Amino acid sequence: MRVWVTRDESSAGPLTTALRDAGLKPVWGPVLTRHRCSDAREEIGLLAPTDWLVLTSAYAVNTVAVDVARVPRVAVVGEASRRAAADLGLRVEIVGTDGGAAELFRQVREHARGTTVCYPRSSLAQVPEVPGADRIVAPVIYETAARPFRREIIDEVDVVAVASPSAVRAIGPVDLPFASIGRTTTAALAEIGITPWVEAPTPGFVALARAIAERGGA
Repeated sequence: MRVWVTRDESSAGPLTTALRDAGLKPVWGPVLTRHRCSDAREEIGLLAPTDWLVLTSAYAVNTVAVDVARVPRVAVVGEASRRAAADLGLRVEIVGTDGGAAELFRQVREHARGTTVCYPRSSLAQVPEVPGADRIVAPVIYETAARPFRREIIDEVDVVAVASPSAVRAIGPVDLPFASIGRTTTAALAEIGITPWVEAPTPGFVALARAIAERGGA
């Protein structure tokens, strides 16, 4: 089964690797491009050890200024981000339970009273409300934009794997089954009238690849 890899990753990227390991054929065709524009050193450097640094992707983890990011408490969106943060020596105290930013912030709100919450983000990400926090700062650390893709790829694959709402919006409705990495991505598909062919049982690239393989009989 041929799977359209829509993430901005290399041929050795995590989704591509997971698909190969599951016996599937990844077809590279990113629909987003990312450009780092800041490491949020100034904003993170003002955080106290009791404050929160919220990182909603492994890309964000690897973009922030590491030396100052080791000071505050850290909340990350899922297991891949937790591993990346741990490798850098960050003090991870919250790991999101469903791989989505909305659920992660719900967990952070329970511990944020009287603190500063720093949310280094993509240019496309909305700044959430954090009731009880003294303040929230949300510097843009990378620009995310839609990337033109070859329309011919639609005829070259059997299924399209989407790992973020941004990817869904960049592709739009196409005549292909969609495989979703989790609930927030599935919600973005619903906004354009699409029900996913399969959704990963838990957010993550390995789970997504296995779900595709199992549904497709690979």
